[in-house]
Amino acid sequence: MDNMFEPVRPPGLASDKVRLAITGSSGYLAHQLIARLGADPDVEFILGLDIRRREVPVACAAEFLHYDITRRWTELRDLLSRHRINTALHLAWQFNPIHNRKRHRQVDVEGSTGFFQAAAAAGLKRVVYTSSTTAYTGKGNPETPLREEMEVEGTPRYLYSRHKAEVDRIAQDFGRRHPEIQVLILRPCIVLGPHIKNVVSEMTDWPWRRFPWMVCVAGADPPMQFLSEEDACEILYHSVKSDLRGTINCAGDGVLRVSELMHRLGKRPLPLPSSVVYPLAGLLWHLRLLPFPSGTLDMIRYPWVADNSRLKSEVGYQPRLTSFEALDSFAAARR
Repeated sequence: MDNMFEPVRPPGLASDKVRLAITGSSGYLAHQLIARLGADPDVEFILGLDIRRREVPVACAAEFLHYDITRRWTELRDLLSRHRINTALHLAWQFNPIHNRKRHRQVDVEGSTGFFQAAAAAGLKRVVYTSSTTAYTGKGNPETPLREEMEVEGTPRYLYSRHKAEVDRIAQDFGRRHPEIQVLILRPCIVLGPHIKNVVSEMTDWPWRRFPWMVCVAGADPPMQFLSEEDACEILYHSVKSDLRGTINCAGDGVLRVSELMHRLGKRPLPLPSSVVYPLAGLLWHLRLLPFPSGTLDMIRYPWVADNSRLKSEVGYQPRLTSFEALDSFAAARR
């Protein structure tokens, strides 16, 4: 493809084909990725691990196991070693908010920590971790896009952001301690497309999809970025096969305001003061009448605009869809 960086086998894999393990292998993007990699002659074996076991028909040898990422890391180490895995992609995460905060942390932080321990002990040559642009602090200046070298601190009451920041720092430290392993950290913004269900779909669907209003924080209309599911799949595919290391922001070009998102989805804003909307959301979450906790409102209150120039200049990938076009594909499918 003329806009895609050329895949290069990582050093150490020159004579070996990729033997890949994917944690969190049951999601839509993971399925698209597995199907494509399974038809790639450079890929010899795929090991899919997820608490919800789902098989994907592939041309290469593959095994899909029911696996809880919170199990002892030595079990994962043994799995990786037994299957002679040389490359791993860590996607496992508690994407949908749950009321059990202890379990939430076990999956996100403790599970990820165990993944990195197992990867080192099993002698992997390449590790790819998907972080998030929300790992940055969400109160930055929207006129100064967030760059990869900035600190990742997250936003305390937005649990997804806080966990992503903590694991991002763990991944960075892992890369420093293991220079013999190619470590690539991807920081994608919100992924949107016809098949995606995530925090945006949850927020815009509540209390039901055709409800004409969308609650928002009064006085807040931050810029937002989106990455199309097509671009996300392309980036993941080449991240597995390339020799890239370091950290890469992944976002479509351009930004749009929360008010524009509402308009495109046929919603009208229902602004409430932060002193009202956060406690109200917290109560509704506690009563299980809201599918996300109050901290998630930070997503539509503060900007997380990331600089994607490294993706284009150093990686050589030009996103096919802009942020607006990614939103448009999402909105069109919902109609």
